[in-house]
Amino acid sequence: MALQQLPLYEGVITRRLLRQLGEIHRPGELLLSVYLDMAPSRWGDAEGVRIAAKNSLRQLHEHIRALPITNGERQRLLRETDLIQEVATLAAGRRNLRSLACFMASALGVAYALPLPWPTFSRHFLEERFVLWPLHQVLDQSDPFGLILVDKDEARLYLGYLGQVEEMTYIFDEVPPKIRIPDAFGELEFRRKQVVYFHRHFGRVAYTALRLWEQEPFRHLIIGGLWEVLPQFERHLHRYLRERIVARWEVSVHAPKEELQRRLEEEEKRLLERQAELIWHELAEAPPERQARGPERVFRALWEQRVGYLLVQPNTHYHGHVCTQCQRLHLSGGPCIECGGSVAHVPDIYEEAVRVALAQSAHVRYWTAQALEECDGIAALLRY
Repeated sequence: MALQQLPLYEGVITRRLLRQLGEIHRPGELLLSVYLDMAPSRWGDAEGVRIAAKNSLRQLHEHIRALPITNGERQRLLRETDLIQEVATLAAGRRNLRSLACFMASALGVAYALPLPWPTFSRHFLEERFVLWPLHQVLDQSDPFGLILVDKDEARLYLGYLGQVEEMTYIFDEVPPKIRIPDAFGELEFRRKQVVYFHRHFGRVAYTALRLWEQEPFRHLIIGGLWEVLPQFERHLHRYLRERIVARWEVSVHAPKEELQRRLEEEEKRLLERQAELIWHELAEAPPERQARGPERVFRALWEQRVGYLLVQPNTHYHGHVCTQCQRLHLSGGPCIECGGSVAHVPDIYEEAVRVALAQSAHVRYWTAQALEECDGIAALLRY
């Protein structure tokens, strides 16, 4: 049965999902992998994004029509391309959306449109397997978070990644209610049993969290609950998880997803800022040949594919140019200083530098600091 629509994926991009996509193999059949640049900074506004996506997919249409394949397979691929066009049109202008990764295999009922908060180059692949390496380059920019909200009888375990939060497990353990017993010794015994139930619950939650980490490894952990509960629960966590705790929140187990997502974004922002500071300190202490400060030195290092870490000041926009032959980036126009080729205008040259860095598997961090401003808002720590 033909797919009728391609919904925008709303959950966390998990290792399990990536593993499922990577295991799909259809010998003798073409699977469609499409990456679309949806960044408004490049195309101007939502309508510009729609037009750019439409033009990119028109090229894919022409490629499919020229392939030496059966008419049935051609019609399937064209229909899948149309579904991608529909979801790209609806998603244009969405908050934090800067690129879209789509994977289609109609015969298997597989259809994913993954929204991504990092820019990428528009490109498509028609192969027997899904092409995932451009997706992995983007995913490597962010760290997955684990989030445990715990109370004395309930717990919720979440994964947070790329601006999304998804509940993975809910746990409820029945605990005897708090009551008054006239006999003092009887009440003490009852409270002792209550404490035993609490700690059994904490142990079960800690075990479940460890299993979740084994299946979906997260680099950072946040625990939340009442202040008087968290220290008791934390003692039950395995050392692997305790070492990953980056924050403790006073929050209800029943806190709405929107609140968790907002707080997680703030936590991730602080973590990325600390990482950017560490990169800057390493850059400042590196030998001169491993430093690139300012746009022209960074652009040359990108052309030489030497960038390991790129620091960019957010909301810094400069027009620039890119060589149409060797892809060297330039601030000014004129012939390319490397190969002498002609150059094309780029509306946001720093955003283009981010795309190039991601395509080279470099790590990118946005950072606001006086030190970076003195470098015209861009610097890089080089691999060699």
